[in-house]
Amino acid sequence: MDHIRLVAHPLGHLDSRHDSGPFHGADRLGGVVPLPGAAAEARCQRRASPGNGLARVGLQSAIIDWLDARFEFTDAVDAELYRRVPNYAAAAYRYLGGVAVFLVAIEFITGFLLGLYYVPDGAGNPAPAYASVVFIQHTAYLGWLVRGIHFWGANLLIAVAFLHMTFVFWNGGYRPPRELNWMVGVLVFLIIVLFSFTGSLLPWDANSYLARAREISIISGSGVLPDGVSGFLRYAVQGGPVVGPATLLRFFMAHVFLLPGLMAVLLYVHFRLIRKQGPAEPA
Repeated sequence: MDHIRLVAHPLGHLDSRHDSGPFHGADRLGGVVPLPGAAAEARCQRRASPGNGLARVGLQSAIIDWLDARFEFTDAVDAELYRRVPNYAAAAYRYLGGVAVFLVAIEFITGFLLGLYYVPDGAGNPAPAYASVVFIQHTAYLGWLVRGIHFWGANLLIAVAFLHMTFVFWNGGYRPPRELNWMVGVLVFLIIVLFSFTGSLLPWDANSYLARAREISIISGSGVLPDGVSGFLRYAVQGGPVVGPATLLRFFMAHVFLLPGLMAVLLYVHFRLIRKQGPAEPA
């Protein structure tokens, strides 16, 4: 009985004879790197003996067992974590996609925090939008830090996403059967650029106003396309003949609602295709 309690307890003392195994570091931490077969066998033993005290050895195990009884939580996690991958998939540049996803998460979190104080109103002098940015930068607790992380994270995200696409292209990730995933990745990169384009107007200062006015003129094809087409595109983007409060509101809605929704859908499709097709072989 003492031996059973010793093995079952997640923080119990382990026999030093097991420290030479490949997962001896994980064993000392309570087995955070279990083998799939062992995990499945342990689950079967717990389910076969519901009255056994070993089935509840802590809050963590109780929560996992509660989720397993209503949703195949452990099986779903095992299916995502325990996968065989080829050795070439461990190259450093293969992690650029994961770094980009991490930066996207950072941008979502910091953007949410900034949105708690930001006011998307460009009317008046000074406009509430500009005043709210000044408040975030100089008055809100750690607002300057959150805004700085959001700004520099956006620039770093563009660079990392571009490098990721460059290495994927170099390895032939655009070839069949991965051409659909390549196109999805291109769309994700374009959305990242649009995030930067729409977000750079939100401070509503002189620099953002003048820069976006010039960029909108370029996007609308002014001087290249017919005046009717160019005028329609400009009006559709900025919501009027000139950059104004309507432009700020449109950019805010796109930056906060439209683009995040598209990004979430495309990233889900991107991940599912990667899981199905696996990493591309080196060219």
